[in-house]
Amino acid sequence: MKFCIIGAGSGGRAFAAYLSSKEKPVNLFNRSYSRIADIKKKSGIKSKGELKGFFPLNIVTQRLDRAVKKADVILVVTPASAHKSIAQKIAPILTKDQIILLNPGRTFGAIEFWQTIKDQMGYVPVFIAETQTLIFTSRQLKKNKVKILKIKDCVEFSAYPEKYTFFIYDTLKEVFPELEPSEDYLEMTLKNIGMLLHPTLSILNSGMMDIGNEFRFYSEGATKRTCEVLERLQMEINQIMKILGLKQYDFCKWANKSYGVKEKCIYDAIQTIIAYKDIIAPKKLITRYFTEDIPTGLVPISSLAEFLGIKTPVIDSVINLSSILCGTDFKRGGRTIAKLELEEYIKRRIAIKELTNLGTKEQIYIH
Repeated sequence: MKFCIIGAGSGGRAFAAYLSSKEKPVNLFNRSYSRIADIKKKSGIKSKGELKGFFPLNIVTQRLDRAVKKADVILVVTPASAHKSIAQKIAPILTKDQIILLNPGRTFGAIEFWQTIKDQMGYVPVFIAETQTLIFTSRQLKKNKVKILKIKDCVEFSAYPEKYTFFIYDTLKEVFPELEPSEDYLEMTLKNIGMLLHPTLSILNSGMMDIGNEFRFYSEGATKRTCEVLERLQMEINQIMKILGLKQYDFCKWANKSYGVKEKCIYDAIQTIIAYKDIIAPKKLITRYFTEDIPTGLVPISSLAEFLGIKTPVIDSVINLSSILCGTDFKRGGRTIAKLELEEYIKRRIAIKELTNLGTKEQIYIH
């Protein structure tokens, strides 16, 4: 099985090293040369942390067509804000039955990718799925290096359409035993971890980040009071989950599955996750914690809540404050129910819930 990795940041490097350690041929693509210059020069990646050693790569390139050609599996490991652009560029060079896995999809990533390819090509010749979060907690180091702080114990993923989830799982399970298939795409994509943690903690520590003061993002930035805001945000998401008949969003359960920690509140869970202990906060304010997690996480959640008639004052406050701090109208540029044409999809899910409540066993297909 041959792999293509799109993106040579910390996540892409971690995937490349991991797959090479399993003796899989890996093609690594990155748009800018500076990020892959040393990797190309050394023909591989040097990893520290949970995975140690030098791991050779098959191809390191800025040519997307060269990286994608003959790959069985394409791993997109970029900020989710780049997914639509990547889908547009990759669509004409895809071949039948390739698997594309977004790592992660954030919220509605696989749907956006699927629709973009369909709009451009008129059909979708590949299988598309997304993970709930990255398999790796990692940090990019200088030159050709990466530090893998933790390989998570379990990461949920789902395909869009859902009927292909177990085909993808059967294909990838030997290489990625950490992947856990979710039968419900909507439930999985709404449990976006990044949108819960990153923007709110960044806003509540924005002064320190803006002046470049060094502090530990989770250990020091996630205090009991700041985590109370995270609890309120989680409660608002769970109003949506309840209306749609989905399982409740629970950060503590996710932390247990991913990191093996058993705590009852978000603050205790964050402070117990060893991999979070020494993660340093960005030394600038405008980062992907805003530019990715707001438009591809909280904006679609807010849009869905509005469609369902649910008020989400905490989520909307985080979006509005982030927009002011970054000088960007995230609501205007982000993923929404209208842009993704999900109105009928959501109505169908509500109908499924109502039929289930009536004890109806009839299955309603989305596609």
